[in-house]
Amino acid sequence: MRWKKVLGCLAMSLILLGSVLPSTSMAASNMVRKAVYHVDFNSAKRMNATLRNIYNLVNYYTTHNIDYDVRLVSNSAGVQFMIKNVKGTKFAKNKVSAKTAKSIREMMQSLADGYNVKFEQCSITLQRTHINKNRLKSFVTTTPSGQVRIVQLENEGYAYIKVQ
Repeated sequence: MRWKKVLGCLAMSLILLGSVLPSTSMAASNMVRKAVYHVDFNSAKRMNATLRNIYNLVNYYTTHNIDYDVRLVSNSAGVQFMIKNVKGTKFAKNKVSAKTAKSIREMMQSLADGYNVKFEQCSITLQRTHINKNRLKSFVTTTPSGQVRIVQLENEGYAYIKVQ
């Protein structure tokens, strides 16, 4: 008889405790998921894959009502994907099919407009490649240093992702 009272009190305590404390799943569902994609490569095929990966991530978060903050930080050769066109740059000689170029352009615009993905370009790269920032796509912003920005974002809890 005494054990029934003890077990009853214990059960009631657990029920009350559960109603007062937030559940783990509730706390996790309120968390903003953060990711930074790093683009410093010359491959249009790899850029296309990176954008598909970003799309898959933000689409999942959107359809599951999960808050997110996703960014792409570009430096070095990645600048060629952040500018409106490569004419007059050292990247003009790269052979990118019209289909791939269109896919990259459309996916970037869609991610920026429809999913609020932020695109950031390293200013050091712009200076070293003699590309004026007015050549950047309208949704691309500049950051003083791509490497410093990535470290800053990682320190703020962003997951670092680099598609190989």
